[in-house]
Amino acid sequence: MNGPNNPIRWTDYTWNPVKGLCPVGCDYCYARRIYKRFHYDPTIRLDEKELMALLKLRKPARIFVGSTIELFGPWCKYGWLEMILSYVRRCPQHTFQFLTKFPAQMAQFDFPANCWCGTTVSYDGVYRNAYALQAVVVPVRFISFEPLHSAILFDESDLNDIDWVIIGAETGNRKGKIIPEEEWIFDIVDQADKWNIPVFLKDNIEPYYQGELRQEFPQK
Repeated sequence: MNGPNNPIRWTDYTWNPVKGLCPVGCDYCYARRIYKRFHYDPTIRLDEKELMALLKLRKPARIFVGSTIELFGPWCKYGWLEMILSYVRRCPQHTFQFLTKFPAQMAQFDFPANCWCGTTVSYDGVYRNAYALQAVVVPVRFISFEPLHSAILFDESDLNDIDWVIIGAETGNRKGKIIPEEEWIFDIVDQADKWNIPVFLKDNIEPYYQGELRQEFPQK
């Protein structure tokens, strides 16, 4: 486990019980860069030592599960995720945050009440992901607009049943890196405010945004 000084400010710890090189292959992925730079084992596998590490953390915390790999793709076995959730149930003092690009797959699982579930939207297409997320039964559903790569066109009900919004810029210095426009950020914040949704603006958005750097959390 990594924390409590990890750079993902909306969580306290990151927990990666599934190791390996993420097959999604996003050009901007920091984890893929790390795996290739340090020649880490790319084999996708359940790491029992990392599973057990969770039990050593006693003080209540927010824990982001799977920060270096997409957990809800076909490369992660159903049994692995059931095992992860069994450890989550053993630690009711914590809040576990799951984030995916495949929210329809997330809906297959029975998440305990101490879980928050979110979906990533980098480009326009909120409706599809937000609609799929509605089938996931958890106290907090959220959308992470990170890295924000385009303007987002909202339909009237896109943020219905969404409890939290995160906005962040692309990290790193890759060729072709996309810099978010301030108007894109303002538009998301305005939509969130219409629905009274708390907004967490990551520190890396500050150079591109003149508004208040709000870092809010859902009160659930």
